[in-house]
Amino acid sequence: MKNTTLMVLKLSSSGVGSSSSGGESGSEAVVLANAMDVNHFGYFQRSVAREFIVFVARTIAQRTQPGQRQSVQHDGNLISDRLSNLYKIWGLY
Repeated sequence: MKNTTLMVLKLSSSGVGSSSSGGESGSEAVVLANAMDVNHFGYFQRSVAREFIVFVARTIAQRTQPGQRQSVQHDGNLISDRLSNLYKIWGLY
């Protein structure tokens, strides 16, 4: 299993233009730390892969309730998610 990214996000309540489709209304996930290895993607696919990973991380962070832990599986990839009281820890394996 290859670890592609490890991110720390924080939910801020001052989200501008955020939708209320799930999670807390008016909250936006802000990336505080990001470690990403996209070398196994093709050269021209790397920027798109980075954008997609950040998009998925923010979406899942907004939809996870505080204290909840969840895992999402997509095409054989496991996305683990845990929201503590302070920060969101997110990993794509």
